[in-house]
Amino acid sequence: MTNLLDRLFTVVFGNVSSKFFDKVTQRVDQVYDFVYVKVLGLPFIVLGARQTGKTTLIEWLRENVSSLEDFSPAPTAPGGDAVGTFSSSIGDEMMRLKPTRDVGGEYEMWETDWVELFREAKPRGIIFMIDHTEILKHKDALNFVMNMIEDEKEAQKNLKAFLVLVNKSDLWLNQSPLDKLMAQYGNEVKRLGQQSERLGYKASIYSSSVTTGVGVREAMRTFFNSIRPQPK
Repeated sequence: MTNLLDRLFTVVFGNVSSKFFDKVTQRVDQVYDFVYVKVLGLPFIVLGARQTGKTTLIEWLRENVSSLEDFSPAPTAPGGDAVGTFSSSIGDEMMRLKPTRDVGGEYEMWETDWVELFREAKPRGIIFMIDHTEILKHKDALNFVMNMIEDEKEAQKNLKAFLVLVNKSDLWLNQSPLDKLMAQYGNEVKRLGQQSERLGYKASIYSSSVTTGVGVREAMRTFFNSIRPQPK
């Protein structure tokens, strides 16, 4: 469509129209980015099986702290907890973030709370959290989310990035590097890569310890830069 418009502008107004059209498009993108990042908030959701650190990550982002070692949230009840839009320090700037709801990770919540949140938020990004324990449970949850993305055609349209955040690195990284841990998810990683390429979103994997803050800032900077309308 852009090429067609560009050709029409050139025919009507001459070669100068091409540069003019590029400048107008760039300015529109900048305004669009500003509205999301500074006003409305970047819509994203945090999913994962129980006790992987979903609530802790949202709190880390909301409170702009370096660590949350004393934070011990209660399990999230069915239906989840509403989370308003808030400002957070991401990289070298303040961004408005919109997680919508903090949902639990119990199996019976996947087909209810997770799907409802995906439909409601229509997120530009998904953060999916796992840790070093209960590999089969995390595989099931990850496959469920990829199935959900496939099934929910309307909600998937806005998706720009999918981050697998391997949490609690303070408990496992010294004994097992990230690539060794993720080797156990070979089929899931392959499927995620294929789906992301086909649907046009960016998939990435990072390790972190949300309670100590290790690795979180870099992962969040990369993720939120990927879902903003004009990545930097």
